[in-house]
Amino acid sequence: MQEPNKEIQIAQLRDAVRKQIGHSREKKACYRAFCLLMILQGQRISDIAEALGEHTRTIERWRKRFNEHGLEGLLDDTSPGRPARLSDSAMASVAHDLQSPPSRFGIDGEQWRGKQLQQHLQRNYQVELSLRQCQRLLKRLNGAAKSPDTLSNPRGKPPRKSALKLHGSLA
Repeated sequence: MQEPNKEIQIAQLRDAVRKQIGHSREKKACYRAFCLLMILQGQRISDIAEALGEHTRTIERWRKRFNEHGLEGLLDDTSPGRPARLSDSAMASVAHDLQSPPSRFGIDGEQWRGKQLQQHLQRNYQVELSLRQCQRLLKRLNGAAKSPDTLSNPRGKPPRKSALKLHGSLA
């Protein structure tokens, strides 16, 4: 049986890895490739599965996909869910539009809000989104326009030395 502190460290590391992987197809494929690399280096699938919190069948599926399709087999198919209502080019145009005040487009106000963006999308892009969805889109597009320092450090505080803090040793 493992000591409690080591179990906590393992759980923290698993969580950190999963958060970093997120929903990115490329990061997931890289993670899967790493698992397969460990197999090729002689690690047992059951040991890898236990260490990473995966099921052995999952890793076996990844190995099968890799054997049949190479690295492309480690990528997920297109992401599930509803297709985007705005194309990438339309999204880029909207992001450009947001750099000008709404009044430039015949909409009341000098600052973009969800309601103004909703009207703008209906008039200029023939896209109907809910007010809440427009608010989320506005936040995402405005955030992308800001510099990374502004996003991660809005009050000008010095950056933290480590985003991932582990207690104790890894040994």
